Amino acid sequence: MKRIISFVLIIALMLSLCSCAKKGGIYAGLSYDEKTNVWYTKDEKYKGLVEIMKQDLTQSADFKGSYILATDDKIICIGGVNAKDVNGNKVDAYTTYEIGSITKMITATAVLQLCENGKLSLEDKLEKFFPEFTNGKDITISQMLHMQSGLRRDFITDDTFLTETGERDYEEWKRYYYDGFSDEELLGMVFDDELENEPGTAFLYSNVGYTMLAMIIEKVTGQKFGEYVKANIFDPCGMEHSSSMATGDVTSIPEVVQGKNDLDDIPVEIDTLYLQMANTLRGCGDMHSCVADMLMFDRALLGGRLLKEESLAEMFGYKYKYGCGWMLLDVRSKAWYHGGESFFYLGYNLYVDSSKYGNLYLIQLHPTVAGDEYSQKLMADIVREGNR
Repeated sequence: MKRIISFVLIIALMLSLCSCAKKGGIYAGLSYDEKTNVWYTKDEKYKGLVEIMKQDLTQSADFKGSYILATDDKIICIGGVNAKDVNGNKVDAYTTYEIGSITKMITATAVLQLCENGKLSLEDKLEKFFPEFTNGKDITISQMLHMQSGLRRDFITDDTFLTETGERDYEEWKRYYYDGFSDEELLGMVFDDELENEPGTAFLYSNVGYTMLAMIIEKVTGQKFGEYVKANIFDPCGMEHSSSMATGDVTSIPEVVQGKNDLDDIPVEIDTLYLQMANTLRGCGDMHSCVADMLMFDRALLGGRLLKEESLAEMFGYKYKYGCGWMLLDVRSKAWYHGGESFFYLGYNLYVDSSKYGNLYLIQLHPTVAGDEYSQKLMADIVREGNR
């Protein structure tokens, strides 16, 4: 009987060790808190960071999703909190989410790569690629990357698809949200617009600008945007759970939050909580990823494996607090981030050049738009501890 019990204990231990080392070893060497589904290092050097993560990840039931905190060579904490995936398992470092505008840092990387290869120049004007765009002669690639193009935020506005009677044409709205518009139709919405401001004079967040950057990538490479990103960013980084211009591969389950996204702001005909706009949102919000993959991207980017030093200086050379796909969170603490939000998803990618730990990366991906105050607090706490 004792032998049987010993054998069972050994099997249990082996399964536990396998669980720790699962999925490429990202969990290897970490301790596990089963109650909270949080993995963490016991290295005393990172005790302060671990305590923050443990405390902040359990501060509210509204705090949901996957989280990872790491340096260039150390995993400090991984959490899968208050949510399950499509298979009924607790979310983890490889659960995939819509990452929304976090996409923009990957788009900016792709553009700067092409500048390094001589296929683009930061001073190229939009009219080179879109000669029919009257205002294209005044807007540069650099201004688009830094959100200073003067282009409006989105292709559609509150007045788009309104009929003569002032009611909304839901068939057209539905066609838009189901990716039914061609590039020519999308561009036709903005080509005759007056710019919101003179290019280069002010910050104006523009999804349109980043989608046009994705179109430019397609023009100069002859590849679809998603194909270029996969070949030149995802594959070199080992981001096997990430996609661009795809649908149907998200493994997290989006949640409706009453009063915030309870379907009042999208057409009633849309029958999925997942975005179906792989083409329309390319370059600005089309990508899906997980925290493990985004960590690989961050490490490769800041490690100089995707861009040269000069390009990184451009990327983090902020103008009106916006670099190229990164926003300045705290200049004194050298903290940069970008958020991403779709109808039902919210996420943040934070990079801190910390005085205490070196490069720190915090990625949070949520299947809900609730609890943003806790996400903001976690970022602030990590930045503070990193420079304490």
